[in-house]
Amino acid sequence: MSKYLKGSIVKHQSGEIHGLVAAVIAQGNFPACYHVQWDDGNWSLHTEKELEWANGDDQTTIYRTPPAR
Repeated sequence: MSKYLKGSIVKHQSGEIHGLVAAVIAQGNFPACYHVQWDDGNWSLHTEKELEWANGDDQTTIYRTPPAR
């Protein structure tokens, strides 16, 4: 069972950057991994122990591509 669901706002354990969980990768008894889109526009893959919940006081700006018309 994964701790963070797709769409959760998280921060890196360093506390310096926030992001949005874009995908959860969980298989069997292995720990879940999370594909995260960070505030600076970068993407990366992280284990559960590298991430923390971001609370409502945290400033998070997720850069999204506008939908095609």
